[in-house]
Amino acid sequence: MTGKTKRIGLTLGLFSTIISFLFFGRQQGTYQILLLFGLFVSIIFYLTILFGKEPAKSRIVWTLVVLLAGTIQWLTEPILIKSSYLIYLNSNDKELVQVNNILKDKSGEIIILNNEITDKENLLTQNEKDNLIKLRQDLNVYMILKSKNGIYYELWGFLDVRLGITYWTKKEMPGESFRQLKDRWYH
Repeated sequence: MTGKTKRIGLTLGLFSTIISFLFFGRQQGTYQILLLFGLFVSIIFYLTILFGKEPAKSRIVWTLVVLLAGTIQWLTEPILIKSSYLIYLNSNDKELVQVNNILKDKSGEIIILNNEITDKENLLTQNEKDNLIKLRQDLNVYMILKSKNGIYYELWGFLDVRLGITYWTKKEMPGESFRQLKDRWYH
């Protein structure tokens, strides 16, 4: 393997790792593939540079490049994650507004999961239920949960880890555990 191939492979791996965070909130599968691919490729090519027949100067330079890429990733990760959520919000604005308009003034808890709606207080009409099920599918979310605080859209979940966005409906702003995306949207 030539030195040029190693450097291109390492650069592509580092770039894939950093850019993966643009998919964090909106396409978790793509995010995971890009992140794992980038980490794997970066490690393989970095090790071939580090333990191959590269001059000492080249090893030092590429170690500095890896450290710089790690610093860039660390600094840009929150910005890229926020951008990922904002892309989702902007791409699905019409549907999100429709769901929010149906649910925001309802006082009880409502859960929309798959094609079933849990509405213990019978706050929704059949037409609203049908619209909400269709909108959940259009938004490609696992669950929509209306609570006293807001409307939560679960974009991804596995075991006890949940990622999503919340449209905050209360007048009091949420605590520090929420990060504002725009207007009344938080993650």
